[in-house]
Amino acid sequence: MKAPRKLAAHYRAIVSSIGFYPAIIISLLMLFGMFLASIEYHPWIMQRKAAWPMLFVSDVDTAKTLLSTLAGGLISLTVFSFSMVMVVLNNASATLSPRVLPGLITMKAHQYVLGMYLGSIVFALLTLMNIQIESNYVQVPALATLFALMLGIYSLMLFVFFIHSISRAIQVDNVLNTLFSQTHQQLKNLIDYQDEHIVSMRPDTEHWFRLQSPQAGYFKGVQTQQLTKIIKEHNLEVMVEVEPGFFCVEGFPYLALSQDISEDDELCAKIHKCSVFYIEEYIGDHYSYGLRQIAEIAIKALSPGINDPGTAVKAVDMLSILTIARLQVADVNYTMLNAQQQRPSLWFLEPSLVSLLEKNFDPIRHYGCQDPTILVNLIEALKNILFVCEYNKHYTQALYDYVNATVYDANRNIHNPYERARITNMLTKMNEVAKRRGDEIRFFID
Repeated sequence: MKAPRKLAAHYRAIVSSIGFYPAIIISLLMLFGMFLASIEYHPWIMQRKAAWPMLFVSDVDTAKTLLSTLAGGLISLTVFSFSMVMVVLNNASATLSPRVLPGLITMKAHQYVLGMYLGSIVFALLTLMNIQIESNYVQVPALATLFALMLGIYSLMLFVFFIHSISRAIQVDNVLNTLFSQTHQQLKNLIDYQDEHIVSMRPDTEHWFRLQSPQAGYFKGVQTQQLTKIIKEHNLEVMVEVEPGFFCVEGFPYLALSQDISEDDELCAKIHKCSVFYIEEYIGDHYSYGLRQIAEIAIKALSPGINDPGTAVKAVDMLSILTIARLQVADVNYTMLNAQQQRPSLWFLEPSLVSLLEKNFDPIRHYGCQDPTILVNLIEALKNILFVCEYNKHYTQALYDYVNATVYDANRNIHNPYERARITNMLTKMNEVAKRRGDEIRFFID
């Protein structure tokens, strides 16, 4: 039972590693070098060499010098580039948030550049090995040397791109914009996928059997396709009752099943194998990870060492837009095996508005409670969310409770009359939105 989960964890670690794409590119260029070595002295190739002598090196010393220079230069370029990556990751962890590191490490463009560097070095060394000097003849791999030169020039072009890209990678605006666009796309895909009619089929799980977690760790989700096939085969329905990122201790009930399968150890083991536990948070796994990373960048910006309230304000604005998009998502989600399936057999609970406010807005309010700009911005964000919030009393009450918490912090920490007037002005706008909705609640500073 543990072996498949370990295999899945190793697969995730390999795919998310900074060396994943470089390893593939090195292998491909090695195969390409071996292929060129096999056709180097083919009659047709020899004719092309004779026809275009300016493109092919015929002198063995020139070929050795060229290949040695390419290999040595690319090694220096690679060391410098790797050093820059480490500096960027260190700065990103110190100034943004450690949670953004997996996204920076797995940037495909940077992995491609590093892969081309290493692959070009291997290709040049492999070509250098194919230079054969005998007593009667000298074989110079002129075709492979030409390709090695082309790879070297291409690597120099990639280096210019790499410098430009890596310098932008840790700019906070670019990081926030990337996180926002990816998270918003996740929410949009979810909105387009959900069907109100299917959501209304949500089962009542009060008396369902609870399956306990097989291990301790952060629950990231389930392998939906595999699990759907298993539960359909056994005529089951499953509700995932914990949110992505929830820390499960061993034995914690995290899945609800429509039938009691406690006596079927084999089926329990199959379902457990579909559970995914790992530490890293990738936005592609769930939109809540993107919200959390944006919030943590805002928290980092409010720290005394960074002191960048402008970044925090921008992050709060992004969080408000993403929260508004979340309101369009039903509180329960589902997965269907195919379009012919009439009713979902696998259900998920989405993070509630209360949970999103507590996890993302609460820390910002806590660390920015003495900054009137942050408090005004928080109230404005809540006003915007309330403005588009449909008549869901649970959501509305959660927003009002959070406004009350913000007003409480303002009363305790903000004493300057001018700053209190700014907050009062924003609360007046909040009251107008509440009045337009027909709610009797009013907010004010004592």
